[in-house]
Amino acid sequence: MHTSHLLSRLWGLSLVAILVGCSAVEPPELQTKREVRVIEAELIASDGSWGNTEGPALGSSGALYFTSRGTYHGIVKWTSGEGAAEYADVATLAGPGGLWVDADDNIHLTATGERKLQKLLPDGSVATVAENFEADPESTTGPNDVTVSRSGVVYFTDPKGYAGEAAPGTIYRVTADGEISVFDDTVVGPNGIVLSSDDRTLYVAHNSAATTTNLVRWTLDANGTAIGSKELITTIDSCVGDGMAVDANGDVWVTCYSFGTAHLIDNDTGETIEQVTTEQKALTNCAFGTGDDRGSLYLTSSDMDRVTGYVYRAQVSTPGH
Repeated sequence: MHTSHLLSRLWGLSLVAILVGCSAVEPPELQTKREVRVIEAELIASDGSWGNTEGPALGSSGALYFTSRGTYHGIVKWTSGEGAAEYADVATLAGPGGLWVDADDNIHLTATGERKLQKLLPDGSVATVAENFEADPESTTGPNDVTVSRSGVVYFTDPKGYAGEAAPGTIYRVTADGEISVFDDTVVGPNGIVLSSDDRTLYVAHNSAATTTNLVRWTLDANGTAIGSKELITTIDSCVGDGMAVDANGDVWVTCYSFGTAHLIDNDTGETIEQVTTEQKALTNCAFGTGDDRGSLYLTSSDMDRVTGYVYRAQVSTPGH
């Protein structure tokens, strides 16, 4: 066979093979989506005095701390051996909002009614970390959720509304030596806030509508200052995003207030990987256990009338960092 004829035959066969191979690949809309594991959380505590239960945080001993905003205003402590008990009467005007326990077992808290960021020390004393930071206190709801870096930089949210019904709120940054600044003032309904394990990414729940939340993030430099603008990771429907937690893979749990569902969001693709459901729908926040309990995700909630508070626990696939 002539060489040119042979080359032509070979090219034709190659082209057919390519076309056959291509036809075997499903178009994106027909490709199988990742299966989402759904976990029903276990109820571990409830009380009619807790009301809008919020802000779970774990201390070094494994004790769980959370806020009570019902007839009791303060922090409740829970352990598997002793159950729940009132722990500290702090932020008593409305009860604390978010909590964060640092490596020294200081409990950082948003004192919503007092319009302050405070810190409860292990000896029981309370220090004010930030105050008088709001330019117009009458237009805001007060400090809401808080997260703290290992170097002591504090970030907290102060929304003007919770579900897209108001102007953008404010995210504040407080350095370890107490310098307060506005980190961002473009997010509508900023609520839950959490740092990645290396403190180089900040995540915020951006509630743009009554049933829609956007999970956004900023890349941070070594000093905890934003590098560039915020980035949208994903939009979650049937969700008013509240508190969050980050697992060992760097993926983000987002609790959905009024929907009783928490979503684990893949930090790279924005897909939901896993879900936790709770019987009560007013789901507010979540936090991982510590030590051997790192596989437990603790969740705070209440009934929709905010009378009885509830605490749940779920065994999730990936532990906290």
